[in-house]
Amino acid sequence: MSCRRIGLAVLLASGALVFACTGDLSPPPAGAGGAQGDANSTGTNPPGTGGAAGGAGAGGSAGGSAGTGTGGATGNAGRGGAGAGASGGGGAAGSGGAAGAPARGGSGGASAGRGGVSGIAGTSGHGGMTGSAGSAGAGTGGGAGAAGNAGNGGNGGLTGTGGAGGTQPFKGVANSPCAVRMMLSTSWYYNWTQSADTCAGGGGEFIPMIWGHTGSEQSASGITSSITTFVNKGYGNVLGFNEPDNTGQSNMTVATAISLWPAFNNPAIKIGTPATSANSNGQTWFTSFMNMLNADASLRADFVAIHWYGWNAGSCDANASQLESYIKSAEGWAGTRPIWLTEWGCLNNSAPDTQTVVNFYKGAVTMFAKHPRLVRYAWYPWSTNLDLVDSGGALTALGVAYAAAPSYK
Repeated sequence: MSCRRIGLAVLLASGALVFACTGDLSPPPAGAGGAQGDANSTGTNPPGTGGAAGGAGAGGSAGGSAGTGTGGATGNAGRGGAGAGASGGGGAAGSGGAAGAPARGGSGGASAGRGGVSGIAGTSGHGGMTGSAGSAGAGTGGGAGAAGNAGNGGNGGLTGTGGAGGTQPFKGVANSPCAVRMMLSTSWYYNWTQSADTCAGGGGEFIPMIWGHTGSEQSASGITSSITTFVNKGYGNVLGFNEPDNTGQSNMTVATAISLWPAFNNPAIKIGTPATSANSNGQTWFTSFMNMLNADASLRADFVAIHWYGWNAGSCDANASQLESYIKSAEGWAGTRPIWLTEWGCLNNSAPDTQTVVNFYKGAVTMFAKHPRLVRYAWYPWSTNLDLVDSGGALTALGVAYAAAPSYK
C-alpha cells in the first residue's frame, strides 16, 4: 500500500516502536496368589492377576502405584496408570506406574494417579518410550513442550495456542524490531529491504526483498549480484518487486518486470512473485505477469506473494470472508504454487475499533487452516487499531492474540 512507507522510516529512525481431579477410586484388590507375577516369564502355577491399574489422572501425570504381582520370583505385576489425561499435551505423557517389586502376593495399586501437567514416560505403563507429540505438540491443557516425551499411549493433547505446531515458518511480520518479534513468537520476517537487522537470531528467518527501486534493483546485473549475496548468506527465499502496479511503490510495467526476471534465476534460492495491490489494476497486472512467466520455460517463480487490505466498513468481518474470497481467487491463478500473504490488515472504515480487528485476525487464522496452499503470512502493523505493541512496548490486545497463534505450520 502506498500509505505505509511514508511514516515508517520516521518511526523506525525515532526508535519509538523498538520498543486432578484425584482419581477417587478405592484401592484395587490384591492379586490372587500364584507362582508367576503378571509379567513374569517363569513359574508353574496360573499367572497372578497383579495389581489393578491405577486410574489415569486428569493431566496424565503419574499413574497409580503398581501392585506387586502374586507369587513368582520376579513378577512385573501392576500395569500402572494409563496416563491418558485430557491435558497431556505437547509435554510428557503420564507415567506408566512403577514396575512391581519381586512378587510375593502383594496388593494392587494403592491409588489412582493424580492429574498433572506432564508426567514422565514410564517403562511399563501406557506412557511408552517413544514420543508421539514432539515439537508439533502444543496442548491447550498441557505444556507446549519443545520435544515432548509423550509415549505410545500418551495423548498429544488438544490443538495448541502457542506451541510450534509444525516445522515450516508460518506466522511472520513486516518490519517489526527484534524485541517485538520475539514477543510475538514470529517464525519469519521481512523489512522491504535486502538487509536483516542486527538482532542475532531474533524473531525468525529473514526474507530479503528486491523491492524494485530505480538503479541496481532495476538492473539485471544488480539483481543477479544481490541474489548471489543472498545465497552466500544462506537465505533460502527472496521476495520480488513490491506493488509494481502502484505508482507510489515500485511502479513498473509488466514488460520491464519480465525482462528483469531472468536475473532472479539462481537455483539455490526460492523466488517469490511480485506482490501487487488487491484492486482490479493490481490483479490485471499480476495476471498478465503470470501469463507471460508461465509461457516461458526459462522463467521461474516458486511461490506467489499477495497483498490484501480491508477498506470499506464490514470488509474485516469476524469470519474473514472477504479475505478468504481473495485467497480463493489466488488459488485459481495458473499453477499450484504456494501462497504467501506478505501484507494484510484493515484500513480506513474496515477498522473502526481494536476489537473488530482482533476478531477479524482470529477469524482469519481459523480460515487459513482451510487453505493448505497459504503457507505464510505477515501482518502489516503500522496503522490505527492494527498495532501489535503500544507506545510503551507492551503487547496490545491484537498483539496478545497474534503471539498466541501458531508460529509454524
